Amino acid sequence: MNSLDYLREEIRTYYPESKELQLSEAFDGQRRFNFYFEIAPEQRHLLYLNWDGDIDGFTLKCLEFPDVAVLRELADAYAEKGSKMFNIGQPVATLSFVYQGKDNLRVRNYKGKSHIDSHEISARSLMYAVNPFE
Repeated sequence: MNSLDYLREEIRTYYPESKELQLSEAFDGQRRFNFYFEIAPEQRHLLYLNWDGDIDGFTLKCLEFPDVAVLRELADAYAEKGSKMFNIGQPVATLSFVYQGKDNLRVRNYKGKSHIDSHEISARSLMYAVNPFE
């Protein structure tokens, strides 16, 4: 399992009601660096996982939208239009890190409301740091 698959699975594990948004077949020929997850139904937060594409460097953001209806409309349009419309979301927390192995992440930068005690964190600590409900 590569780092990207591992992180996507960790998101689905920590947020069991989450749903990864999928692009239409029109985007199949393009390499993907950005992944979006609805955390749970009927809420206004979206997780954004960005892979730098070069090394195992990533950014995980929690974005907040004005209301559930706006996020629903944007998520429904994502398959055909791509991610640019998510730019209206406001970051609640942002954590950039390097994947060093399963459950071994090194924090590069963090902005959010949780406190991170160490630069070496687990995947669970990563998810906690960007969780808008904590």
